[in-house]
Amino acid sequence: MKSIVAEQEGTTVRLEIEVSTEEVQEGLDTTLKQLAREARIPGFRKGKVPLRVAEQRFGSHAIVHQMLEDYLSRWYGTAVDEAGIEPVDTPEVDYDDEPEAGRPFSFKVVVTVMPVPVLGTYKGLEVPRQAPVVLDEEVDARVDRLRDEFAELRVVADRPVQKGDFITIDAKGTLDGAEVESATVDDYAFEVGAGRLLADLEEAVVGMAAGEVKTAPVVFPEDYPSEDLAGETLDFAVTVQEVKEKVLPALNDDFAKDVSEFETLLELRLDIRGKLQAAKDSAADRAFRGAAVKAATDAATADLPAVVVDRQAREMVEDFARSLTMQGGDFSAYLEMSGVKVEQMLADVRPEAEATVKTSLVLDAIAAAEGLEADEVELEARVAQMATAGRLDAGEVRSRLEESGRIQSVRQQLLREKAADLIVQHAVAIDPPADDGVAEPEVDGGDDAAAESTEDGPATE
Repeated sequence: MKSIVAEQEGTTVRLEIEVSTEEVQEGLDTTLKQLAREARIPGFRKGKVPLRVAEQRFGSHAIVHQMLEDYLSRWYGTAVDEAGIEPVDTPEVDYDDEPEAGRPFSFKVVVTVMPVPVLGTYKGLEVPRQAPVVLDEEVDARVDRLRDEFAELRVVADRPVQKGDFITIDAKGTLDGAEVESATVDDYAFEVGAGRLLADLEEAVVGMAAGEVKTAPVVFPEDYPSEDLAGETLDFAVTVQEVKEKVLPALNDDFAKDVSEFETLLELRLDIRGKLQAAKDSAADRAFRGAAVKAATDAATADLPAVVVDRQAREMVEDFARSLTMQGGDFSAYLEMSGVKVEQMLADVRPEAEATVKTSLVLDAIAAAEGLEADEVELEARVAQMATAGRLDAGEVRSRLEESGRIQSVRQQLLREKAADLIVQHAVAIDPPADDGVAEPEVDGGDDAAAESTEDGPATE
């Protein structure tokens, strides 16, 4: 079989492929034998039909069409491998004459391929890098959160309710004198001022004392989740059962010993500062890496096939739908509630999809230009990481990747990471402009944040 790249314009390639007489005959013979084995013809047992009988029964036209169905994709695949191109879409196949015995068969293929980007500068790029500093106020905030987490709730009876108190109430909502069951609770506990209840109800309890009963009007917003209450004004009879105030532990060395492995408050604060600094530095490193890769990507040019960008956009929307499902949500319900159509979501994520596709192409091209490789040891280490994350056996994960053909994607991802590493290693960190408006990387609150109640109550926001 012979194939040539007859024409290439941008990401469109036209191949001219010629299948030899011998290959055509082999295909016809194999197809006829297969048809004869599967045929059910009166007077012959299945699998014992003579070839000449099968040929007469099916006819040359049907045999040729079956051969094309079986062999055209094989011939096309061989031609693509020989041409060294990477198709990204279903090919358009065309031929003038059908194959026949004793003659070669020629056909043309037009296919979209991944472009090879024209690389710009990717070494020595000047990239702004934040030099984050931990402020005393941030350390104070972490210490305050620890104090809040270890605070005690003490019953108070000598003063009225104020914001910040934790109170327990009975509440009965009525509409036009009739009790509303969904707006009635007993022994409901909440923090006053935390925004868990509607503002009118929270304001109503401020100034009440334990044992006091009060009736107050509460307006439900138009967008309240319960349609029967949305926009309505209910009269709430509220009884304050108990009032507790939050008592924070004293800020001293004893507090440090109680909440940590440290002996002094100074040691605790230094540890908090160190962890905050490490987290900020890590965030700054990630931001610097992303900015360096983006700069290298922006410096390159590539004619992105629309089909590839569309596919990436669909994957992003599908990823969002899967994530929503894993969190207990429903994608169809989300679309209905948000009023957004899938087509709009695809359009919204398209710019990000274009950036993702181009970045991948640029990293692939840099890896090729630099001769980067991912050896078997690195591949096994990555598979082991995937297995650990999924709590699976590494050998089982490797087998699944091999069977599905996705092992090459893992290797490709390793190469892209190496290409990104190279960009970052050669990048020159510079101070960001004073007026660039870039904020310091934010640091996640971590596990020491005080837990908040998620229990629903009457007239909750």
